[in-house]
Amino acid sequence: MATWVNPDEKPTPQPGKHKIFLFVMTQNYDAQLNLENDLASAAAAKGILTVKSIDAFGPIVTLDRLPKTDVLLKAIRDLGCDAIFTVAVVDQTEKTHYVQGGYSGGFVPYAGYGYTYSGYYAYSPAFYSPGYYTSDKTYFIESNLFSALTEKMLVSMQSKVVNPPDITKASKQYTQMLMTELQARGFVKD
Repeated sequence: MATWVNPDEKPTPQPGKHKIFLFVMTQNYDAQLNLENDLASAAAAKGILTVKSIDAFGPIVTLDRLPKTDVLLKAIRDLGCDAIFTVAVVDQTEKTHYVQGGYSGGFVPYAGYGYTYSGYYAYSPAFYSPGYYTSDKTYFIESNLFSALTEKMLVSMQSKVVNPPDITKASKQYTQMLMTELQARGFVKD
């Protein structure tokens, strides 16, 4: 994970003093729901209050549902949030490669087999496995923490995820990684 911390802004983690607006910026409803729920749970465990964008605005399934910036900022401030935490997939790549097929075992008849099927099968089975294509998907994810009052970026974290498991498991792993990094940078108390 690559992390940038704004040198002009000092982290002030004070449990119970901050309320963070969580905004997973995706058109994938399941991803938004899982990530925002996991982030809210992890923040609550650290004494941080949150508001999830999915609760405030509903799912953002199309770009025309995205609130205008001034409407969004006013709503965030009206909710009493002093910070905004965003998560977005900034790039995705897919690489396909061929996995060579072949034989397992080998056929080398010799007298030890007794030249029988049983001898051959017991000592040196040779099975052909055809080759196949496989794809690796890599997602580049950026998470940012902004001040809701000044709109300044406080911290930015970029990471990549290769062939993530199902969204539920990936969400929990990613949330844990984010919390660990925010804690290491002084934005979350232990």
